[in-house]
Amino acid sequence: MTDTTSPQLHIQAFWNYMAEHEYQRMIGLTLIVVLATYIVFRLIRHLFRKIIDRKIIANQEKWFHGGIQFRNVKILSAPKLVSMSLFASKILRFAVYALLLYAALPLIFAIFPATRHLAIMLFSWIITPLISMGQSFVAYLPNLLRIVVIVVVTRYILKCLRYTAREIEAGRLVVPGFYSDWAHATFNLLRIFIIAFTVVLIFPLLPESESSVFRGVSVFIGVIFSIGSSSVISNMVAGMVITYMRSFKVGDRIKVGDVFGDVVEKALFVIRVQTVKMEIVTVPNSIVLSSNIVNYSAAAREHGQGVILHVDVDIGYEVVWEKANDLLVEAALMTEHIQSEPRPFVLTRSLDSSSVKYQINVYTKRPDLQAKICSDLYRHALTVFTREGVDMIVPVHGVITS
Repeated sequence: MTDTTSPQLHIQAFWNYMAEHEYQRMIGLTLIVVLATYIVFRLIRHLFRKIIDRKIIANQEKWFHGGIQFRNVKILSAPKLVSMSLFASKILRFAVYALLLYAALPLIFAIFPATRHLAIMLFSWIITPLISMGQSFVAYLPNLLRIVVIVVVTRYILKCLRYTAREIEAGRLVVPGFYSDWAHATFNLLRIFIIAFTVVLIFPLLPESESSVFRGVSVFIGVIFSIGSSSVISNMVAGMVITYMRSFKVGDRIKVGDVFGDVVEKALFVIRVQTVKMEIVTVPNSIVLSSNIVNYSAAAREHGQGVILHVDVDIGYEVVWEKANDLLVEAALMTEHIQSEPRPFVLTRSLDSSSVKYQINVYTKRPDLQAKICSDLYRHALTVFTREGVDMIVPVHGVITS
């Protein structure tokens, strides 16, 4: 008689039961995967729409206050940044949806024997690139560590140089023979060379740096840069030369070619001069370097007497020269910003047909106020001459001489 309780019979009964209920199990697993995918979809939707998007809107004043601007030019406003952030959140949400769907499909295909080859194919499309990238990353780790070390060392070198430049510029650190206004320009120059040297060191360590495509792109970029930057490089070099020449500094009253005014900015490529009419004139450094530069403020600083400002006045022959001299000196001494010592002096420029041209020369340490000083001098001369009954024939514009 057969033993119905033997283990073999129980195992066979189990496999028979599994075979009879295989499709029920597969359908049940499929429903579980679909339900889990739906729940995760809902959680992702809640995370992005109810938490991330609301947080962006609630903190827009804090995170996007003022928008993005460069100097006085507004590139992106705050509402535009909020819209872009919400759009980026939406794109990221759909990307996560796509990844989740891509992960769920192979799980469903793997449940059914007829579609398991599709699951293996879909998984291989993900696993094979990931394994390849992982192997490449592990092989690239030594070069990556070298790049990290080079970048960190370069960064701290630049920080040290920036700190030293600030100390010299502020006058807290004095280097004999090195002027404080050289500090910023020297730091910029050293930074360019250090960054270029760092790029040269890092370039061979980059992935695929030996490939012909990478080299071709590098050569193309170099050619474009060299063609398009010739004037830029010349202006940059001229700016460096001007800085080390110390011809002028910000705030000085200068004359470069036909441009006359106060220096309001010295940039790497240009200088900006504000004229007496409050116009801002931008002059490329290469033009400044090739022009004659007259610095009136430097003369006023370095010479204790200041600079000489002079105006011409025509007076009739009926006025003796001694009286004309005294009246012009008196008018000059009444004018603000004109120094009493050295004393103003008068020169006789020419003897014309109906008048004598006199030139009143005065010393001032405020060449930046040249227009106001000339105007006040003319007014005081008119006041003094009117009081004495002297007629001024034809006054002409005044100029500054160093």
